[in-house]
Amino acid sequence: MSSHRLRKGSRMETVTDIAIQDCFVIHVLDNRLPAVQCSQALTPLPDTLRASLHRYLLALLKPQFRRKRYGRFRPESVVLQAYQQMLASRRRHGQVEATDFLTASQTIARRLFDVMRQSPQNGSRPHPGTITPGDLLVGLFQGMAPQPVPEPWLFLIKVDLESALQRQIQPYGTVGVQTILTARDGLMPKLSTEKVQKFALIRCADDPSTYDVLMTDPQGGKAEIAKFFAEDFLQTEAFRTADEQAELLFTRTYDWVSAHEEALSPQERGAVLESVRTLLVEHATHAVPVAPRDLVASLPLTEARPQEAVAELRQSFEMTLTAPNNGVDSIPLNRELRIQTVPRVAQRTQVTYELDFGVRLSGEQEAIERLFVHPPRAVAEHTELTIRTLTFRPVV
Repeated sequence: MSSHRLRKGSRMETVTDIAIQDCFVIHVLDNRLPAVQCSQALTPLPDTLRASLHRYLLALLKPQFRRKRYGRFRPESVVLQAYQQMLASRRRHGQVEATDFLTASQTIARRLFDVMRQSPQNGSRPHPGTITPGDLLVGLFQGMAPQPVPEPWLFLIKVDLESALQRQIQPYGTVGVQTILTARDGLMPKLSTEKVQKFALIRCADDPSTYDVLMTDPQGGKAEIAKFFAEDFLQTEAFRTADEQAELLFTRTYDWVSAHEEALSPQERGAVLESVRTLLVEHATHAVPVAPRDLVASLPLTEARPQEAVAELRQSFEMTLTAPNNGVDSIPLNRELRIQTVPRVAQRTQVTYELDFGVRLSGEQEAIERLFVHPPRAVAEHTELTIRTLTFRPVV
């Protein structure tokens, strides 16, 4: 692992403007074919595509863009080593030389193509499996504001095959090819977000408390990233940012309150949620780190109850917040989190089921669903359901 890594504070998501460099190429990853088609020359970058890439990358970097995941490279990552070769070229020549960029990008493309063909979803079969063929866009960009970032960052975008960017393959030299972009109906190509399959923004962070890779998976339709892309191709381990961990703490507080509705008074239930949110807001506002121990210490248990009961509630709250057996999602009690974005208030859906004789069953949908032993189902001309509850008392 190279020791030449970005220092603390070079947080990719703090930049407010970027510049797309001329080092840009498109490689063809059609896993129905026996080999990857690597371009032997840079792909000229039209202004329209440069502008749409600029907008798309900046949108991904905004903290408000939530459908992204993070990872840290494993030392053996082929993509990491290829990126480090680009950075080494910059240190030797003052900029990343086109030939060095091309060689490294071809290594990345071959790695992704091999993974696409060898992945269990594809099985190295003559016909592609669930992994969709695509074109791989490889390029460099640089943070320009609020202050310039000296080392370029790498973007990798897997898009729909050919149709996404009007690309063509033309002969290059005696045996090579070059991927170029052509006008269609008089218009030069733009990056169409609905054609994007996978996206990764890459830097090297010499700091285990932050990430190397920012990823999105628009094709998957959910926040998690396809295993073949994040683990097999990029060779990353999942990483949770401080903001993501703060959101987990907030969500787990809701879960704990819901699970302890009988042990807590209505006033305490509201006070616990308000206490956690207030603490997170105050620490974020004053740029002061917050740890799960702070939330446990400020747990507002105001009702009279035996000391043993108070201790049990605090212990269960601590276990819920830290989730020690949840792997990457466990949060040590003393881990200090510097929060940039305060978690949003969780939205709770209230529902009312109307039964016979004017009887109604009302409450939060999630809470009601937890009561169902057998959920409602149609039987002949009526509906049957089974509910189990530890509480059944009249409310005056």
